[in-house]
Amino acid sequence: MAERKDKRSWHFNTRSLPVKLLLCTILFVFIAEVLVFVPSVAKYRAVWLQERIERAYVASESLEMATGDFVDGNKAARLFSSAEILGVTIERKGQSQLVLAPDLAVLHDAKFTNINLGKSSVFDLVGDAMSVMFSRRQEYFFVESKPVGAKQVMLEIIIDSNPLRRALWDYAKNIIAVSLFISLIVAGLVYFALSHLFVQPMLRLTENIAYFQRRPEDSDRLLLPSNRKDEIGEAERVVAAMQGEIRAALRQRSRLATLGEGMSKVNHDLRNVLASAVLMSDRLAKSDDPRVQRLAPKLVQALDRAVALCKATVDYGRADNIQKERFNGFDMVDEISEALHSFSNRSNEFPVIIENNVHPDIDLCGDRLHLYRALLNLTRNAAEALSGQEGAKVEISVAEEGENLVVRVADNGPGLPEAALDNLFVPFKGSQKSGGTGLGLAIAYETAAAHNGALELERSDETGTVFKMTLPKD
Repeated sequence: MAERKDKRSWHFNTRSLPVKLLLCTILFVFIAEVLVFVPSVAKYRAVWLQERIERAYVASESLEMATGDFVDGNKAARLFSSAEILGVTIERKGQSQLVLAPDLAVLHDAKFTNINLGKSSVFDLVGDAMSVMFSRRQEYFFVESKPVGAKQVMLEIIIDSNPLRRALWDYAKNIIAVSLFISLIVAGLVYFALSHLFVQPMLRLTENIAYFQRRPEDSDRLLLPSNRKDEIGEAERVVAAMQGEIRAALRQRSRLATLGEGMSKVNHDLRNVLASAVLMSDRLAKSDDPRVQRLAPKLVQALDRAVALCKATVDYGRADNIQKERFNGFDMVDEISEALHSFSNRSNEFPVIIENNVHPDIDLCGDRLHLYRALLNLTRNAAEALSGQEGAKVEISVAEEGENLVVRVADNGPGLPEAALDNLFVPFKGSQKSGGTGLGLAIAYETAAAHNGALELERSDETGTVFKMTLPKD
């Protein structure tokens, strides 16, 4: 019932697509109606006036044949009254003759408008027609034109504006009625066609996406794409594929969350066990037995790697849990240098120079612990890659670039092997050294992303490797 209610409210929403389509259809039909109506009325006015010219010419010819001259004014008045013509002048071969004289008493102080049908433009016809229809004043038209059948004859007639106005309104009512009837049929067909072909499929697609957003685990409501070959069909296929990928990712995420929860418990217990094993290994290292002295360092190294793996796993799981603060970048890099220096002296693994090129006044904004761990991993990876190399050096610098701060960790080593580039930031796959977890770069990558920044390999060749971490200033 809830789904049906949502669907009804969707369709009757004034901002919904069907309502907008209906309003647009009505608007466009109205515009089409205006575009049809105005020229039609203008054309009818010109035809009506030309028809009066034709009637005046026929009446003049009839009068001439019946009387032999143009003197009898009473006959002329009766003959032209049916055509609503008040005065007629005919011109033949440069000679003008008055056929019907207008009543000067009626036309005294009247307003006259001259109309030359042969020289009127389209805009003139439209403007004059609208002026006649919507004007309420009494006026007379002095119309000049040639009859259709007599090109050598020019007629000038005087007519009242009221009969023309009534004829225009009668014609307008008829054409409006017919046009509205046709327009309603066309608008209805257009609306239902567009609604069936485009709007309804889009509504179904949108409804399916909205339902999938609420309940992505419901496999019964996954979108089944149609066989349409247009853009809507392509959108349906893309959405269906996306829904399948998202559901697979959600299932994978659920499994990983369950596995991660179990791993955190195992990791906690394992670290306790390893701590006890480290204490016992320290005691074994003090034994005088030669075999113990030979095996103890290997045992300690194995335990260190196990502890490091547990710690790296926990760190990776917390990479996106950050609390921003502002701190000095130079001081943090100094701590990293000291930490690696002390470790180098203790293990004698990589006597590498760590060079702090950060300006003392530059501050970083972010989670200090997470950024420290990320840069420590980058620096330690670089130092381990330079182990045993004469003149080995790792440089850490920070530069402002626009709205960001760019941290670079550069070494002068031989560059990364080709095999390491494909899975550089992939957990448990990026490491190329024996016993490595590949979590160092993955943690640094996730940390940069959690700060709305990015980590990328800027350069790696025979002159060295440079990792570039971009962080927002604020």
